[in-house]
Amino acid sequence: MTKWTALGATAVLACACAAVAHAQTGAAAAPAAGTATADNRMVLADNESFLMPLDDMKNARPSYPETLLASNLPPRTVCLMVGINEKGAVTVVAKAQPSPYCATDAEREFVAASETAARTWKFDPALRCVFRNAKDKERAHASCDGGKGVPQAVTLTYRIRFEQVDGKPQVHVVGG
Repeated sequence: MTKWTALGATAVLACACAAVAHAQTGAAAAPAAGTATADNRMVLADNESFLMPLDDMKNARPSYPETLLASNLPPRTVCLMVGINEKGAVTVVAKAQPSPYCATDAEREFVAASETAARTWKFDPALRCVFRNAKDKERAHASCDGGKGVPQAVTLTYRIRFEQVDGKPQVHVVGG
């Protein structure tokens, strides 16, 4: 379980997001714990926490397309939605919806390089940690210690930035 400890801050953030999602479900009828709302947010009970999936340190970043190097383009960003199943395998890779942080004008070569790399990624699965009570959950400190880890399928958004610095290609992957 020690590799999960590294996710301390991320797990706290995920729990906070889950709490916000729980609060946003409306007063009329809250979904049962461990279920999803209409906007696909997981709802956690007071005795549950959530651990984000851990990506394999060997996951390859996309390569800057060789055919575009001579063009000396300004930085380009591709955003992907990556579906990860209960076993940590990538099941879906798709271009994310446009947002202020992700323009849709990246050349198709950047999108293709991003999708190709993401399809090869591997993860330890996300976990919904179920404890006997809220106090046991608090004692776990960003782990499932003392509770039961239930693997969960999730969809994550990744922002991939392609740029050239001093004529050399660089690719940065942020998100998850």
